[in-house]
Amino acid sequence: MLLFGAQGWFGSWLAAHDIRIAFAAPGIVLATIFVTLPFIARELIPLMQEQGNEQEETALVLGASGWQTFVRVTLPNIKWGLLYGVILCNARAIGEFGAVSVISGHVRGVTNTLPLHVEALYNEYNSAAAFAVASLLSLLAVLTLVLQKIVELHQSGERRSRKEAVDGGQS
Repeated sequence: MLLFGAQGWFGSWLAAHDIRIAFAAPGIVLATIFVTLPFIARELIPLMQEQGNEQEETALVLGASGWQTFVRVTLPNIKWGLLYGVILCNARAIGEFGAVSVISGHVRGVTNTLPLHVEALYNEYNSAAAFAVASLLSLLAVLTLVLQKIVELHQSGERRSRKEAVDGGQS
């Protein structure tokens, strides 16, 4: 709201150019990204520090472009950590209420997310519908947990095979 609201830093310029961020879908997307992206960073930063940058430097010295280095060297090394971070982002985005509530303005049918819809139904004393929507959120959360476990199994299997390859190469 400080940046994109009517009284925000960019509010008057956005209004003059008929661009809506606050109380519109772009604001919800920005708020969700702002709240959830630290989960990806939390997964990738330690992983990339552990791996070092020797492989990327080697690819660049051998003539690979930055994009080729990313796609062929960096991405395969971080794919499971990135996927795990995306799953954590999804889990947070499913239940995000605070930031989205502020930036969305609760415009029904336009900027309503599932958690906001549960709140609106509950405030209207429509408990059955609120419970049904909350159950849908719970189902999405369970699916997210299943995906998380699958990725964790793949990560541990990949780490184990790398360790065996390194141990086998040293003997």
